Amino acid sequence: MYPLRFEPIYRDYVWGGDRIAKKYHKNQQGRIAESWELADRPDAISVVANGPYQGKSLHELMQEMKEDLLGQDQHWERFPLLCKIIDARENLSVQVHPDEQTAPSLQGESKSEMWYLLEDGSVYAGLQEAVTQEQFFESISEQRADQLLKRLDLKKGAAVYIPGGRIHAICSGTFLFEVQQNSDTTYRLYDWGRSARKLHLQEGAAAAHWQDRGGAQLDFQRLESDLHHQIMTVLSCPYFIVERVDVFDLLHLGAIAKTFQIFFCLDGEGHIEVDGVKEPLMMGMTYLVPAVCHGVNFSGKLQLLRIRLP
Repeated sequence: MYPLRFEPIYRDYVWGGDRIAKKYHKNQQGRIAESWELADRPDAISVVANGPYQGKSLHELMQEMKEDLLGQDQHWERFPLLCKIIDARENLSVQVHPDEQTAPSLQGESKSEMWYLLEDGSVYAGLQEAVTQEQFFESISEQRADQLLKRLDLKKGAAVYIPGGRIHAICSGTFLFEVQQNSDTTYRLYDWGRSARKLHLQEGAAAAHWQDRGGAQLDFQRLESDLHHQIMTVLSCPYFIVERVDVFDLLHLGAIAKTFQIFFCLDGEGHIEVDGVKEPLMMGMTYLVPAVCHGVNFSGKLQLLRIRLP
């Protein structure tokens, strides 16, 4: 096996900007709201861009490789995570996703997600203290829902967790990397006066955790460090683990038989090598390393996110 790189899937939403193409030299013109780096949705499936599997879809690889790709005792109909780059030129809608308890009754898919800031930016994460459901819905009709949300102004490199049920939004000017459960269920509660898109107030009311007072910037936990590397836990939740890996020269990461590993390059330039196959690694690139691989080697000066299953 070898490190798998995929063709990005671009989404052109009304709030998108042009930083994805400019910063990461993507071969795409015009507005890009999101670049789906790794996806297995019925209407958007990633396709391998390198090596012997070039042209194969992620869904095909799952069916053919099964546990060799996903990990021991991992059985999923679709790849369990979705990773994307988001460029918010304008405010995204204020929205909520169902969790595993509310999703079945709403005939939706549960979704928890994490944001890692690629530049300084701001997000809304939960309600302010003592805000009730009735007050929030009144603020929607009065076009001031943002005033009742908890706003976080963040520096580059900060991260925030948005579990299912937490009302949230990404603010204008924010540029981030998102890791989420493989779900596309979103209930839009407030859209800043944009009238063209439908709101989902009934579903959102059922999905929201009205006692949730929001999150804060995540505190990273250092796992290990020496002169050549540093590994920090950004988030460990029931659905995925995200770590930041700083490579200063050379680094070997062992295989993890129970899970695949995804690497997104935050900064720097170098190489990733798996089972003797070496691929270039630059800022904005994403690779998937199957669980069956015998470890991963990095060379260069790099800052990475590693995403895997618990």
